[in-house]
Amino acid sequence: MQTSRPFWFLLNLYGWVILGMSAITAFILSLWWVVLLGVIGYLVALLVDLVSGGSLGRTGAVRLARAEQENRELRAEQARLLGAIKERDAKQVNQKSVNSSQ
Repeated sequence: MQTSRPFWFLLNLYGWVILGMSAITAFILSLWWVVLLGVIGYLVALLVDLVSGGSLGRTGAVRLARAEQENRELRAEQARLLGAIKERDAKQVNQKSVNSSQ
């Protein structure tokens, strides 16, 4: 059973760094709308974390790694089979040209 992590988004270090830098910049420049850029940066950091699979936890990351490995294996098998089909088609074309020239 999966454990619930209701506030996982608060554990994103990069998001907090971006938000903190925007708050410091806003304080120095006295332009408080710059904090909105920090909020947008925080959300982008969360999105990148979600896309990369960082918020999955340990078991989710293991599952993702296994799925990626299986995907690589399937692509290699597909490439091997397509190569074999192309070789077979090339042999058939060569045989037909040899048979038609005789």
